[in-house]
Amino acid sequence: MSTLTIIDVGHGNAAVLADAGRVVVIDTAGKTHLQRFLDQADLTQLDLVVISHTDADHLAGLINLLSNPKYSVKKLIINPDSIKTSMLWEDVRYLIDDQMRNDQLLVEYGISSCRPYQWCEVTDDLHLQVVSPSPVMVLSGPGQTLPKDSRKLTSNSVSIVLRVMFKGEPLALLTGDMDRIALDQILKHSVDVNAKYLIFPHHGGLPGEGAADLFTTDLLGVVKPESIIFSNGRVKFNNPNPEIVSSALRLIPTVNILCTQLSKTCCERQMARDDYRPSSYSAGSEDSLFCAGTVEIDMSTQKLNDVVAAAHQNFVGGLPNSLCVKKS
Repeated sequence: MSTLTIIDVGHGNAAVLADAGRVVVIDTAGKTHLQRFLDQADLTQLDLVVISHTDADHLAGLINLLSNPKYSVKKLIINPDSIKTSMLWEDVRYLIDDQMRNDQLLVEYGISSCRPYQWCEVTDDLHLQVVSPSPVMVLSGPGQTLPKDSRKLTSNSVSIVLRVMFKGEPLALLTGDMDRIALDQILKHSVDVNAKYLIFPHHGGLPGEGAADLFTTDLLGVVKPESIIFSNGRVKFNNPNPEIVSSALRLIPTVNILCTQLSKTCCERQMARDDYRPSSYSAGSEDSLFCAGTVEIDMSTQKLNDVVAAAHQNFVGGLPNSLCVKKS
């Protein structure tokens, strides 16, 4: 089976693509969430790991993969970040440098759109497209302004944004924490980002500068998704932002919205989940923090797992203030 799995990691991002015996990881979340998913799925040979950017909730799990001999990472894709000063980023850079010097790891960096990459051709059917950052964003780097633009790039701005193509059809857009600057570059250069599934940027949080409703309007206008997935956590932040969800429903009334964990806006009190338990590892499963939980998409049919989809619909329909259910 060919699958794209958006793992419930709480606040953070981690996705796993599997097709024809090859495995791709996009972002590694924090703590040991990705590791626990991989262990349950018995996945130890990782052909490709892509890190969208250097925020801990996208990067921290990388150390577990690179430092544990149980896992074999063939190639790592990661961009430089000159403004990140965290101890985590220092440790990651040291570990990557050490493994490259010892011929243990292949690494590519300086990744931008407008360039073909061999690693993007994962299998005969599974291809990845880099749609952001633009070349000028990579040449500028975090902390700098773009030519003829006074806005300063952040680590979020230069997130590697990937479009997943399966058998020539656009399946999903994985956006990292892309912001208004990145979206403006996509719009300016008419980059094709249409996809059936949109993993919404920044966990459904505010997109940096600019209005949330305008950002949502512009993003959905070019992606035109049938489903939006928010990889969110219930504990640390109260995502997704209600303004973003209401804008999405106004723009695409039929859009299917799923959150990996239950937003406090939808239900202030934590609810015991006796109706359903995710079969794949979900960070919120043990304490009933999940909503949809880990979301699996069959790439061949482009459909959500039927059991997950049905359980999610039944659950959100009974919530007191469900954001994703359009009010009549």
